[in-house]
Amino acid sequence: MGRKENKRDEFLSLVPIGTKKVLDVGCGIGDLGVKLKANDMEVVGVENNEYCYNLSKEKLNKTFLADIEKFQLPYSSKYFDCILYADILEHLLNPLNLLCKHKEYLNDTGFIVASIPNIRYYKVISRLVVGGTWDYMDIGILDRTHVRFFTLINIQELFMKAGFEVVEIRRNIVAQRAMKILNFICFNGLKEFLTYQYYIKAKKLNDGETHFVNKRKIYQF
Repeated sequence: MGRKENKRDEFLSLVPIGTKKVLDVGCGIGDLGVKLKANDMEVVGVENNEYCYNLSKEKLNKTFLADIEKFQLPYSSKYFDCILYADILEHLLNPLNLLCKHKEYLNDTGFIVASIPNIRYYKVISRLVVGGTWDYMDIGILDRTHVRFFTLINIQELFMKAGFEVVEIRRNIVAQRAMKILNFICFNGLKEFLTYQYYIKAKKLNDGETHFVNKRKIYQF
């Protein structure tokens, strides 16, 4: 099994045991959904790329070709046990609005599982501070189709504002050997800078449930 497959499996391991109905937002060609279906889950996908849609619709229980921010899901309230956003939220114009809208489709014990790139990654900072560059690429953290950028604090605040509590955070650490050694010497103090991508598991907060939100000063430049 390759490195990419290992990361997919780690992401999917956040899907709660007992999950039966999954919404996979931005399902791509359906590879993640296939693994979930192998565990007797019903997987519904939404994909805006027609090529990927044509492949995924043959693999998943149901796939819709749509822009998820404009699409009204044809399912009843609290239908899904889990919603996946695998490298999706950073592509959206208003991820908060979408999370709030999708909350009604999660059952009362439902979870969101998301993977989100970290703009605080050390190579991005290095190229900005030292090289003075902010270069968009076809893939990666500075993917030219990304319209939102997140640090861990921003991610946690996004979910709290949408009515979710982050219950688990995993890190996809991608760094040169020297940086990993330096992080070890610093007692893992550099982990947020070596994190390429976060894997987030968040539970739905229902009426009457509250979660402490730490107020912080936001600077305008």
